[in-house]
Amino acid sequence: MGEEKYIKLRNEMIYTNIMGKGEPLIFLHGGPGGEHRFFLPHLQDLSQRFTLIFYDQRGCGQSEKAENEDYTMDGEVETLEALRQFFKIEKLNLIGESWGSMLALLYAVKYPDHVNKLFMTAAVGATTEGYFRFEKELMNRLTMDERKWLEEVSPKVDSEEVDVAEIFKMIDPYYVYSPESLTKKTKTQSNARVNELIGKDIADNYDVSKAASKLSRIPMLVAQGDHDILTPEILEQVLVNYIPHIEVREIKDCGHWSVVEQPEQLQAMIKEFFQKGY
Repeated sequence: MGEEKYIKLRNEMIYTNIMGKGEPLIFLHGGPGGEHRFFLPHLQDLSQRFTLIFYDQRGCGQSEKAENEDYTMDGEVETLEALRQFFKIEKLNLIGESWGSMLALLYAVKYPDHVNKLFMTAAVGATTEGYFRFEKELMNRLTMDERKWLEEVSPKVDSEEVDVAEIFKMIDPYYVYSPESLTKKTKTQSNARVNELIGKDIADNYDVSKAASKLSRIPMLVAQGDHDILTPEILEQVLVNYIPHIEVREIKDCGHWSVVEQPEQLQAMIKEFFQKGY
């Protein structure tokens, strides 16, 4: 475990967990609505070389819930900027996983001068095209009975008639290459309300392609599982097509949970990327 503490950012208490020494790396968890523990203990060996800064996004994990539930993409960008200022880091090294990759791109578009390097894994894309393609590809993997069940129970999550954990129990096997990986995932909680509200914001507004020119000087690398829901080939269409200088590397025998399934490969790529001069 690292140094756990709450810090006040934009009048909200945000939970942080910091470990290691060296150049800082900021981790952006997925979801929306997930939490930082998804990364642990899988990537904590990086603390031997870097300072790892994990935090739970607004309303997620152990961070304070927003009273007015104003969960938006821009709200997360501004909280990340407040985190940068709090730790007095001139340029951030960002590691974004799944939705966290989208947050990293959103931040980089708004604050390009405050980003040093950007590493993504289980990436989704540069526009809503990738977001909707992810849903389509996932649905294509489900059986007819599973799709029918999902359509029936999904509306009941908002009213709390059904716990979101029940949905994850059904779809989680499709996020991995090997079923054995399901036992390796750290138990985490998900805020369904955050997922719903930011998910709607993404569906309506997510598009970093129009400002892609602002990203041209930021080194970017994506490590994508060869069996991810969005394969490296699909990622070329929904991400690299808009941001051509992004390098995509394939992780063998890996699904969407690259952090859990292939942590050694992922850590090696992260070390190489952040130690390499550009």
